[in-house]
Amino acid sequence: MAEAIQGFLDGAMAEMRSHGDRPALVHGDRTVRFGDLVAEILQRARALEALGLRRGDGLALLAANPPEALTLRFAAFLLGLRFTAVHLGPATQGLAHILRDAEPAAVVFDPARPAAGGPVPELAAGIRPVLPLDELAASAAGQPADPMPARARDGDIAKLTYTGGTTGLPKGVPTTYGGLLASYRSWGFEDRQLPEGLRLLAVTPTAHATGDMAAGMLMAGVTVELHDEFHPDTVLASLAKPGRVATYLYPSLLYRLLDHPATATADLSRLALLSYGSAPAAPARLRQALDRLGPVLQQTYASTEAPGIALLHPHEHRDELLTSVGRPLPGVRVDIRSADGRPLPAGRIGEVCVRSPSVMTGYWRRPEETAEVLRNGWLRTGDLGRLDEDGYLHLVGRAKDMIIVDGHNCYAAPIEHALTGHPGVRQAAVVGAPSERTGEAVHAFVVREPGTEADPEALRDAVRAQLTALDAPQSVSFLDALPLTAFGKPDKSALRALIPSS
Repeated sequence: MAEAIQGFLDGAMAEMRSHGDRPALVHGDRTVRFGDLVAEILQRARALEALGLRRGDGLALLAANPPEALTLRFAAFLLGLRFTAVHLGPATQGLAHILRDAEPAAVVFDPARPAAGGPVPELAAGIRPVLPLDELAASAAGQPADPMPARARDGDIAKLTYTGGTTGLPKGVPTTYGGLLASYRSWGFEDRQLPEGLRLLAVTPTAHATGDMAAGMLMAGVTVELHDEFHPDTVLASLAKPGRVATYLYPSLLYRLLDHPATATADLSRLALLSYGSAPAAPARLRQALDRLGPVLQQTYASTEAPGIALLHPHEHRDELLTSVGRPLPGVRVDIRSADGRPLPAGRIGEVCVRSPSVMTGYWRRPEETAEVLRNGWLRTGDLGRLDEDGYLHLVGRAKDMIIVDGHNCYAAPIEHALTGHPGVRQAAVVGAPSERTGEAVHAFVVREPGTEADPEALRDAVRAQLTALDAPQSVSFLDALPLTAFGKPDKSALRALIPSS
């Protein structure tokens, strides 16, 4: 019986080849056209075979966003390899652990990028070969570029992606080729009508969600403009070029774009789609984005363990839905469940549980941790939320971040939304602090809007007006900026360490 992923990948290669001289990848002064992209994918696949890699072996790529981040991804998929991509930079955590845990048969890295913890060849001790990108490229240049059939099978592991590791060592999350195909289809890449001349601006790591988005766009014949780092000027410069632009940003990056002085007067009419996700977005900031950017926002809800869960389309960004992450994607089931696993009715807050063909099969070689989150095919996400009567999912925070004040459950997201709704607040995050009187108390970390003086009592009043007195922060710390994780989320572990001892 034919494997679905083989037909899909063979068709994707043929589709990309059909776009010939159209630019496929742009990175600085380098442009790779679609015809050359397909040739490079095939040559690199054969170079990897020449190194001894076979279906089921692991390949690790350590880089930022060079074109090879995508050519090697496709080459690995053609061969049926287990692909691990890690964004290489000074803030990358746990790289030596990832390389030991993933057990790749080969490591390819960008020697121009610094790695936290030391040189990559030292971090990858015991793995052979360990190749710089240019060495693999030189080896691949002598290989034929004739078409080759995809070797992958639906049940093979396509990707081994590592979690952020903010509460311990990063965990490997395998996605099968069948799950990868299901995720691609649930996001609607095959059916989506894309504007003529669309260009994807990739300014977040292709090792994460942007890589999947870029691969999907390439298979649809869309040019991908790659940048190793985000800066508002990069986005504005891309929007000044001909054509339409789509991009994906973390909420923290969206805020930086909105707050950049040049954004106020820039021509943003070429922005066709701005997807955002990976962290909660403040409704007040989304209103600002809608006012400035227009109806181009699209919220995505996903996790490493479940690559596609829900989507809030641009036309759904109405005021009453700005606290929602949207409705479940096609083929995805979402339940809200109590602590003992019972499904809860609409309106009740509980843990978000997900079932779909793209949900992971379990953590890589961690059966005990797998058993904690996977039960009868359902993934416990660790997120708390509710479904409304129309099927929209509203998140209220992480279960581990819930704060219990005098027996009252305080959820982080609604408190943070109330704080950022105050005109003197640019960003806010809350954590629990020990309290002799109430067990725990809400402690808020706030970044003020420049030139304002939002005092703690005014902020407490803003929360009381929308929630309850127990939700109001007992204490407030003002910061110049919130510490963020590699995924653009407020780093709650780092924030807890900043709580004054008094």
